[in-house]
Amino acid sequence: MAVSLLSVVFAGCKPDEPEVKRKAVSKLSEDSRYRLALVSEARDELDDWFEFYGLEEDADTLFRLREIWDTDELAFPASANWQQLYKEHDELFLKSPDETKVLDIYTYNHEFTKKSRRRVTVKTINRDSEVATINPETGEKVRLMYCADACQFEMAWWRNNDEIIVVGLIQETGKSEFYPALWHINTYTNHIRQYTSLKPAKPAKKGYYLQDEVFYEL
Repeated sequence: MAVSLLSVVFAGCKPDEPEVKRKAVSKLSEDSRYRLALVSEARDELDDWFEFYGLEEDADTLFRLREIWDTDELAFPASANWQQLYKEHDELFLKSPDETKVLDIYTYNHEFTKKSRRRVTVKTINRDSEVATINPETGEKVRLMYCADACQFEMAWWRNNDEIIVVGLIQETGKSEFYPALWHINTYTNHIRQYTSLKPAKPAKKGYYLQDEVFYEL
């Protein structure tokens, strides 16, 4: 794992770049190289989210590891209306690379009501949040992460069949502002790493990411 991450970090270095720059990167700890690679890949894949919060330029220096814990791994049936929502709006659910599961980060705390043939009304029903995978064939749902009203999950990406990146906002203890955050979920090791921005969320334009960028075209 360390070898592949190291190659990602060095991938951007050209042969004619100063030797001192390569030495500076090589002195980084393994954890730092891991963080840099993770944030860089997430920024490339989820560029709309990073742009929305003005994080394109300095994301590498802003995000820091805050916490590591185990995944929940709680299994239970998906809700009765989930299959219908998946059929009508599969764009809300990201398929795993092997297409055996989909990622669900929106339905736990939102209610989707068909307003007309082409429009859906999205209502927030609680402030808790959940990250789960669902097998569309069996309807089995596995909760990977749960957060009370301190978190908001906004976008996600399958790094591979075992790794999921979720980005959103978190309100840290004792602080009133919300901060951009990145959660790295590894279903093979059953570990979650939370990386949080050193600066609070300041959208480049007024509005809310979920309403303006995710739910707007439903």
